[in-house]
Amino acid sequence: DGDCVVCPGRLQGRCVLCVGGRTPLLPQYRQLAERLGVRLLHHDGGREEALSRLPDLLAASDAVICPTDSVGHLAYYQLKKHCKQTGKPCVLSKSSGVAGFAAALTRLAAGRAEIAGTALPE
Repeated sequence: DGDCVVCPGRLQGRCVLCVGGRTPLLPQYRQLAERLGVRLLHHDGGREEALSRLPDLLAASDAVICPTDSVGHLAYYQLKKHCKQTGKPCVLSKSSGVAGFAAALTRLAAGRAEIAGTALPE
């Protein structure tokens, strides 16, 4: 409803990569991200997209969200390794639904990433 105090301060103007998730829900993920001023990149986690695209997307993002219920193992381990090596914040979400994606954005904004080498500056 636009009353979120935490999210816009840290996420506005940032680029977040979602690896995995449900492709049919991507328009809803984008709509939610755009409402918060977030540019959303997406990789399907290896289902149809080549894993060779993932390193460039990881490098282009400020943070990563990964719904662990719908991502390939190779993509999962590649993003975990990248985030640990670079200190990029990463939220591992158990659910690929829209509510799970929203919760992951909230956790990311609050600095509660599972892989949190560095937090997003305010």
